[in-house]
Amino acid sequence: MPTSNQFADLIKHSSSVLKLSLLQIKEKYVDYPLCIMDYIEKDIHEKSIEVRFDKEEVTLTCTFNENGNCDATFLFPDNDEMIEEFVGYLTEHHDYSFVRSRFMLGDCYLKVKELKEQRSNICLVFY
Repeated sequence: MPTSNQFADLIKHSSSVLKLSLLQIKEKYVDYPLCIMDYIEKDIHEKSIEVRFDKEEVTLTCTFNENGNCDATFLFPDNDEMIEEFVGYLTEHHDYSFVRSRFMLGDCYLKVKELKEQRSNICLVFY
């Protein structure tokens, strides 16, 4: 299970790539396992990149807007128990808006999102 410092580092990684291009993210994480994906269907063409953090046992997925800049990051833990620890860390160190159902991290927001039919039931969304 990650430590408080590792949770803080994961927040930095997740928020620091927001607004970066795919190439910038690829260059930033050249020493990490990466997976770049193209989703193509009719008039839809979307790109995403996954960055694997083996030590922390999480995968960071970045999605991109029409200008090619990262507009959201998704942190997928290998196990759901980590989410509870992460939310505990967030509760101690960051403000939460009950009206908007999100944590305020200074330069971005974070939501806890429940997923269906995914490798993990819950992820953290930075935007």
